[in-house]
Amino acid sequence: MSDSRLRSTGLLSSPGLTELRRPELLDKRHQRGTFDCGEPLLNEWLQRYAGQNRRGNTAATWIIADADDVVVAYASLSMTGIDRSSASTKFAKQAPSPVPALLLGRLAVDRRYSGLGVGTALVAHVLATAVELNRSAACRAVVVTALSERPRQWWERLGVHLLDPTEPGSLDLYLLASAIEETLREMGKP
Repeated sequence: MSDSRLRSTGLLSSPGLTELRRPELLDKRHQRGTFDCGEPLLNEWLQRYAGQNRRGNTAATWIIADADDVVVAYASLSMTGIDRSSASTKFAKQAPSPVPALLLGRLAVDRRYSGLGVGTALVAHVLATAVELNRSAACRAVVVTALSERPRQWWERLGVHLLDPTEPGSLDLYLLASAIEETLREMGKP
């Protein structure tokens, strides 16, 4: 997402907020120590394990930082395979087993920026990344496991579906690659 696009959504220069940068990959210059999304597990993962996962080629962490390189939101991405037998018919139809997918493993926004659309902007970036990935290395869907019922409801508002509809309380969700561009349009992203 370009700086002008973030400005037009009000993310870069909202009154009382410091300027935010467009999504980029986490690196050593980014300050993670003060990040607090309210969920200790997600805070600790960013602070202790995000760099290790990148160096080990197991997850890439995309972040939004402020002008001082302080991380205000992050999302971790990795490739995964989903067993066809544990997925909905729509997800598994005409797909190999395991079904190739992009895993959005973690998504968190610092409490100071909660409710301002920063997480939605980062998800839009992740979905656009999935579209690009699908062009060069097939990816059936983006999958996510919500931390609890409340985040699950947030994801469902974005058009994400239960991976296994026979388990209504499940927190495992997906969005087919074929539906991503429409979802981005509905989010107001080109």
